[in-house]
Amino acid sequence: MKFERLYYRIISPKRKFYHFPVYLILKLLSFFYLWGHCFRMWAYDCNLFPSNKLECKVISVGNLTLGGTGKTPVVMMIAEILRGNGRKPGILSRGYGGNSKNEINVVCDGENLLLSAEIAGDEAVMMAKRLKNVPILVGSDRYQTGRYAIKHFGVDTLILDDGFQHLALKRDMNILLFDHRRPFGNGQLFPAGELREPKKEARRANFVCITRYSGASYPPGISDRLIKDFPLVKATLRLDSLSNLNNGEVLDVKQLRDQPVVAFSGIANPDDFRKLLEKSGARVACYHPFPDHHEYILNDIRQIEDSARKSGAKFILTTEKDAVKVNLSSNTLPFYKVALEMEILEGREIFNQQVLN
Repeated sequence: MKFERLYYRIISPKRKFYHFPVYLILKLLSFFYLWGHCFRMWAYDCNLFPSNKLECKVISVGNLTLGGTGKTPVVMMIAEILRGNGRKPGILSRGYGGNSKNEINVVCDGENLLLSAEIAGDEAVMMAKRLKNVPILVGSDRYQTGRYAIKHFGVDTLILDDGFQHLALKRDMNILLFDHRRPFGNGQLFPAGELREPKKEARRANFVCITRYSGASYPPGISDRLIKDFPLVKATLRLDSLSNLNNGEVLDVKQLRDQPVVAFSGIANPDDFRKLLEKSGARVACYHPFPDHHEYILNDIRQIEDSARKSGAKFILTTEKDAVKVNLSSNTLPFYKVALEMEILEGREIFNQQVLN
C-alpha cells in the first residue's frame, strides 16, 4: 500500500518538488510505452498479430485508464439484461489475482461455484456468487476460453470483463467506460500517468458509458469531438443490500442511516466505497483502505474488529469483491458485505438496445 500511495503522489500534479526527478524518469519511460503501443496497434492492423473471431456475439467492457471505473458492475448488469431477455450469456475474465496455471478455468458452470478466489481471482468469484446462473471462465487466452464456453455451455453472447485492450479477440461491441470525475486520470500515459492508451483510442468504442455521473454534461477533458458519434449512457453506483457473511441474513441499506460503522476495502479506488457509505447516511467511524486485490490475513481481521469495538460501530462493512477473500472462522463480530448496483440515470433504452441487438 505504501508503494502504491507513493506512486500516485509522484504522478500527481500536486507532487512534491523532491518527487520531480522520479517523475521525469517515468515520463521518459512513457515515451517507450507509447512506441510499444503504436507498434502493437500497427501489428494488429496489418494482421501481423492475429485477431480471432468467435462464433457468437462478443461484448467488451473496458476503459482507457488504470484502476476502477465500475467495469465489473456493468458486466454483471449486461449479463442480467441478456439473461432476462432469453439469451445465454457467459463472462470471460482475466482472473487477476488468481494463481491458477491452467489455460482454461471454469469459475462457475452456470449452477455451481467451482473455484476459489485464490485460484480464479476475487472479481471472477464475486461475479459467480452474485449471478450463479451465468457461466464464468478465467484465462489469459480469451479466444480459447470463449470456444470452451460455446462448446460446453451453449452460450450465445460472451462478455469480456476489462477487454478494451484485448485486441487478440474480435468483438461485436466495445463499451468504453469513463469515470465522470477523472476520465483520464492525470492525463499522462503510463507509467507517468494512469492512461493505458492515448485518448484518441476512444475511437474504437461503439458507445460510451459515463460512470459515477454527477450531473455535468461531460466529464472534464472529454470534448464533443472525442465522443460526438457515440451513443451516451450516464450511470452511477448505489448500495443495494447488506448480507451477513456468517449466516447470509440480508438487510436493507436503510438500516445504515445514522449508524456508526467500520468499513474496509481493497479496491482500485478505496475512497469510493467510503463515500458511497456516507452518501447512504452511514457514519463511517473508521475506514481501513487496503491495496487492490489485497489478501486478508488474521491480523487484518483483528485490527478491523478492534477498531469496531473502540468506536462502538454497529456494522463492519466490506465490498462483495473483498468478502470472497475474508476468512471469518475466528471472527467475534458480525461482518457484512455490501452489494453495489450500477444504476443507469440517462440512456437506459439506448443501453438495452445496444446490448440486445
